[in-house]
Amino acid sequence: MSSYFRKVGFGLAKNDEIPNDPLIWATNQFDNYHDLIWSEKLPTVEDQREKFRQFIYEDEKLRKRFRKNRMEYETEKNKLRAQTGEKFFEPFELSIRHHNALHNGVPAFERMWHFWGNHFSLSDKDFLSSWHYGPYMREVIRPSMDKTFEEMVVEVTTSWAMIHHLDNSENIGPNSIQGKRENSDGDKRKVGLNENHARELLELHTVSPASGYNQADVIDMARVLTGWGKKWSKKNLWAGPIGFQPERHDMGQKTILGKTYNSKNNKITGNKQLFAVIKDLCNHASCREFVAKKLCQHFVTDEPSQDMINPIIQAWLKSDGFLPDIHKATMKVAFEYGNKYKKFLMPETWLIQNAKMLNFKHYWGPDKFVFIAGRRPAKREKKIQWILEDLGHPVFRASQPNGFIDKEDEWTSPELIIRRMVYANQFQSYLKGIKKENRSLYNNEFYEKIIYKNFDNPENVLKLVLSANTTQNRFVMFANIPEVLKV
Repeated sequence: MSSYFRKVGFGLAKNDEIPNDPLIWATNQFDNYHDLIWSEKLPTVEDQREKFRQFIYEDEKLRKRFRKNRMEYETEKNKLRAQTGEKFFEPFELSIRHHNALHNGVPAFERMWHFWGNHFSLSDKDFLSSWHYGPYMREVIRPSMDKTFEEMVVEVTTSWAMIHHLDNSENIGPNSIQGKRENSDGDKRKVGLNENHARELLELHTVSPASGYNQADVIDMARVLTGWGKKWSKKNLWAGPIGFQPERHDMGQKTILGKTYNSKNNKITGNKQLFAVIKDLCNHASCREFVAKKLCQHFVTDEPSQDMINPIIQAWLKSDGFLPDIHKATMKVAFEYGNKYKKFLMPETWLIQNAKMLNFKHYWGPDKFVFIAGRRPAKREKKIQWILEDLGHPVFRASQPNGFIDKEDEWTSPELIIRRMVYANQFQSYLKGIKKENRSLYNNEFYEKIIYKNFDNPENVLKLVLSANTTQNRFVMFANIPEVLKV
């Protein structure tokens, strides 16, 4: 089953050894947690909050200073962007992501990291892609992969990025101490519940609409989430640290999916209430079904059968939601059903797989990609961001909170297919690290090796690719045959 190395990973390169047992190769990658590889020190959530704070604070001063001179304002704002890295960190974090996918030695683990990042997606708003998405992926999502699903949901729900993304700092209990105080002041705007975070926690992150929750559940979930937000100060503006603020929390009973919290038999209040609700949501049958189905949709097929979903649910139940066991069960399902079912690859996965098998480099690596305040990113540094945008898959800039849809219909429009062909036509230009005299290495023998390692029908694939007579045309042919687009 040679295609399995692309089914759950990014394929095998020309000089990679073929694992004796593909399933063991995949499941062993989840026995341990794997750190990121990048030679330079990576910015933390706190580092990026400070850059964000500086940008917001200084931009506010620029607006006042140049309120009558728009051109001067834009000139100074561009300098501020360079000083804080507003245009730098998105391609930087994408390069870290792709570098690890190609060189960390645990491609199934990296693919799973990408999956969870899309499941707990942040949409494109308020500079999240500029400073925050990368640290969120590195410090919230990735470390949680070695924990339970419940622990991952807690980390995500209370993270700075998700709180900011879903406006939970504006979610103030109208009956809370602060709510009553502010609402009694006739000169101030009224405060109250913001349902954004509550709705997405139920709909997208845990139980899904299949659980049968209703608007009353959403309202009480929002009440549970009151108090969780950024601690505001004039110095921090929008960038204060996340904490639970009791004076903003809506006290009293809440009922979610039929269970009442802070009742006579259940005295769970304050910040502990959120943890209790998350525990119940993550142990709900609809949550297990929803997440297991999404795992199958990513790794196996758009419309998975119940027979595919059940082994993942059983692993969840047996391990109490321990993610490494859930991941291993997913690898086994992909192995057992992979020959019969095919999955159309999302553009980013397609790009990384081609980079792995064809041995080209489409991003700027850790040896040279370093942030220097005041320096704008060079074109070669931003290339990876532009490629993903042109392919229709800017992974840090989803238009909706549900992330990018992982189904074939989303990616098979004529325009998006043509874009893949256009970029495959440029793959040869990404061989700049390879001397011209060595490009002859992309000969018949090269294609024989990578095709026999990565495809279940190598003869047909090889015949098609070798029918093209130049390196450039072979890249285009290879990258866009059905067997590469759909695995």
